Amino acid sequence: MSFLKANSATGMNAPSPTPSTSSASGSKRKRPADGVPVVYSQPQDTGTGEHVFTRLTYVNDFLRERKEKWHTFDDIMEYLNIPPGHIQREQLRALMRADNQGNRISWDSHDEKYRYKPKLDIRNPAQLKGHLQTQKSAMGLQIKDLKDGWSTVADDITKMEEKNEVLVRRAKDGVPKTVWGNDPSLMLPMDPAFAKTWHSVHVPEDPEELRKLLLANKLTAATQAKVIVAAPSGRKKKGPRRGGKQTNTHMIGILKDFSGMRK
Repeated sequence: MSFLKANSATGMNAPSPTPSTSSASGSKRKRPADGVPVVYSQPQDTGTGEHVFTRLTYVNDFLRERKEKWHTFDDIMEYLNIPPGHIQREQLRALMRADNQGNRISWDSHDEKYRYKPKLDIRNPAQLKGHLQTQKSAMGLQIKDLKDGWSTVADDITKMEEKNEVLVRRAKDGVPKTVWGNDPSLMLPMDPAFAKTWHSVHVPEDPEELRKLLLANKLTAATQAKVIVAAPSGRKKKGPRRGGKQTNTHMIGILKDFSGMRK
């Protein structure tokens, strides 16, 4: 028995459209046209480049590009566009005065001026000569390290080399790489007679011919292979052990001796 009428299945109304796709009058809403950009809310200031450590990097770049002179704190803040009273002014002041190895900023406490601190505090020929004369070792200095605080180091090094004040090692293209200190008083003139005799000595270009010439004069060539003879060993070889450990020695007079029957 069914409670539904025969024509009830065909007479049912269709479900109403959802409110999200239809209006109050029942007509279907139009979808927005494709390609229209949707604008979402954005913060007015993202703060990019305004972090205190980011600005400290800008200070290092500013001083490195102008490393020939000292700069006041106000000049640096004006370059960063930080107004008076801003909280980062005191933060940057403390970071720029920090006494640590990673800080590349020099600070003059008398007039509060700042300057770039290079790897080597050498900026002119006089400072280079003083450094080379006072260092404990004769180790050379790399030109690339000197260039960090001395822009014209290549040209100035060449002038010092012409005066015999320094010794310079150059690359194949002539670019100076390393510099050492030099004492001009040790640059003595060569005796012309000795120089003439020195250059008159003929050295064969063929290494084999040079070796034979040295052997003919009872001289040993540096390239001659050395024969190493092993020294005889003074240790004697240990002979084989004969016989085993003797036991029952307290019964030698009682037991019969069969040692003569050994093969």
